[in-house]
Amino acid sequence: MRGLMFVGLFGFLAGVLFAPKKGSELRNQMREQWDLLQYSVEEKGKEVWEVVKPAAEQVKAEGSNLKTEGKALLKDAGEFFDKSLTSGKQTLEESQSRVSEKVAPVVTLIKDDVKELSDGATDAVGKVGEKFDELKKKGTSAFDSLQKKEANG
Repeated sequence: MRGLMFVGLFGFLAGVLFAPKKGSELRNQMREQWDLLQYSVEEKGKEVWEVVKPAAEQVKAEGSNLKTEGKALLKDAGEFFDKSLTSGKQTLEESQSRVSEKVAPVVTLIKDDVKELSDGATDAVGKVGEKFDELKKKGTSAFDSLQKKEANG
């Protein structure tokens, strides 16, 4: 298109420089040549637009389609993520439940064992206390006997 403009301008200037006419005739001719050049450029622009217009409309339509498809893909990805998150939560809850089911009896056994040990320790401490009291009485009694023997003797 630039080439066409340069050719037209070159032709116009050549016509002005080599034309042996009066100034008013020359100006009229220049105006006519200018109008012709302007018309030619407008026509070429229209022709180019007619060729480019369908491609531009196709690009616009494809862009719109891509936008729509992108939104659909984004929506699908969001739904997939939500389903995956829900499934993951459910799996975690099921795992926690299974672990609790397996651990609960063990915890109960441990609690029972600790209770038995605690009861046994309480009994043992009570018996040790009783034996200590017996020994204390015997020791006190033996001490008292020794003091009496020493005093008598």
